[in-house]
Amino acid sequence: MTEQKYLEKRYQDLIEQRSSMKGMVNKTKYKEIQEEIQDVSRALRESTNNLVRNLKENPNVSGNLIKVQRDRMELHDLLLRAIQELRDRGTYYTLTSKVNEEKTSRKKFQQLKIRERDLRETVLKLEKQLQDENQAFQRTVTNQKQAIARLKEELSNVKGSTSIDAKFKRRESLAHVSSVWREFKLKERDLEEKAKDFEDKMHTENIVHNETKEFLIRKHKSLVDDVASWEAKYEKDVGEMDEKTQQITHKRKVLVEKLTILQNRKQGELEDEINAKALAAAEAKVKRDAERLARRQNKAARSIQSSIRAYVKRCKELEAIRGGGKKKGGKGGKKGGKKKK
Repeated sequence: MTEQKYLEKRYQDLIEQRSSMKGMVNKTKYKEIQEEIQDVSRALRESTNNLVRNLKENPNVSGNLIKVQRDRMELHDLLLRAIQELRDRGTYYTLTSKVNEEKTSRKKFQQLKIRERDLRETVLKLEKQLQDENQAFQRTVTNQKQAIARLKEELSNVKGSTSIDAKFKRRESLAHVSSVWREFKLKERDLEEKAKDFEDKMHTENIVHNETKEFLIRKHKSLVDDVASWEAKYEKDVGEMDEKTQQITHKRKVLVEKLTILQNRKQGELEDEINAKALAAAEAKVKRDAERLARRQNKAARSIQSSIRAYVKRCKELEAIRGGGKKKGGKGGKKGGKKKK
C-alpha cells in the first residue's frame, strides 16, 4: 500500500509538471517527463494488479474501491495520452486501439456467457440424468424387494426340500441382491461426485459473471461519455469541413468562368485562322484559274495568228498563180496577127 501511494503521488506530480511545460519551446525536457510518466504509469498498473491479486486472495470490501481507482487511473492516463497524441500528431490511434481492446474483451465476455449457458444446460441435463438414475434405482430397489419377497415366498414354499437346497437358494438370492445393490450404489456415488463438480463450476462461473458484469457496466458508462465528447468534436469538424467545401466550390466556380472565357477566345482565334486559310486558298485558286485562262488565251491567239498567216500565204500563192497565166495568153495573140499580114 505504501508503494501504491508513492506511485500515485509521483504520477500526479509528473502530470502537473507536464501541464506546466506545454508552452515551452524546448521539447527535450517535455519528452523526458512524458517517458517518465509512461514508466510510472506502467509501474502503477503492475502495483495495482499485485494489490488486486493479494486482495483477491484475502477478499474484503476495499477490493472494489481499488478496482475502481485502477479503472479511473487507466481512463485518466488514456485520455491524457489521446489528447497529447491529437496535439502532437493529429491522430487518436491510442483511443482506437483501446476501443478495439474493449471490443475484444466484450467478445470474450460474450463467449464466456455462451460457455456459461452451455455449462448450465449441461448441469440441468446431468441433474435430469441423476434424477432419472435415482428413479431407476428406486424402481430397481423396489423390483429387488419384490423379487426378495417372491424369493422368500418361494423359500417358504420349498422349506420342505432339503436344507442344502434351501441354503444354496438363500445365498444365491442374497448374493444377487448384494451385487445389484453395490452396482447401483457405485453409480449413485459417481453421479453425486459429478453433480458436486458441476455445482462448484457453476458457482465459480457465477462469481466471474457478476464481476465481469459490474466491470462492463462501468466501462459502458465511460464509453458513453467518450462517445458524447467525440460526437461533439465530429460536429465541429464537419462544420469546418463544410466551410472549406463552400470556399473551394466558390473558387472552382470562378476558375470555371475564366476557363469558359479562355475557351471562347481560343475558339474565336481558331475560327479566324480557319477563315484566313480558306480565304488564302480561294485567292490561290482564283490566281491559278486566271493563269490557266491566260495560257489558253495565248495558245488560242497563237493558233489564230498561225491560221491567218497560212491563209495569207495561200492567197498570195493563188494570186501568183493567176498572175502567171495572164502573161502567157497575151504573147500568143501578137504572134497570130503577124502571120495574117
